[in-house]
Amino acid sequence: MPQCARCEQELEANSGLLTRLGIGSLDGYECSKCGTLLCSNCFNERTLELAGSTHDRCPACDGTLRKR
Repeated sequence: MPQCARCEQELEANSGLLTRLGIGSLDGYECSKCGTLLCSNCFNERTLELAGSTHDRCPACDGTLRKR
C-alpha cells in the first residue's frame, strides 16, 4: 500500500478492483513528477504552514501536487 510521505498513513492504491469499478475513494495528493503522496490531512496542514507560499509544490522534488 502506498503511504503518505509525512505521516506514513497508508493510502488506497490507485490500481485495484474498486478503482476499476469506479467506487474506490482515492484520498490525498500525488506529485506529477516523482509520485510522492500526501494524505489530505497533511496537505491541509502544509497549506497552513506555508501560508502565502506555494503549498501545491511537492516537498521532495518541487513538482506539482495534484488530487488523486
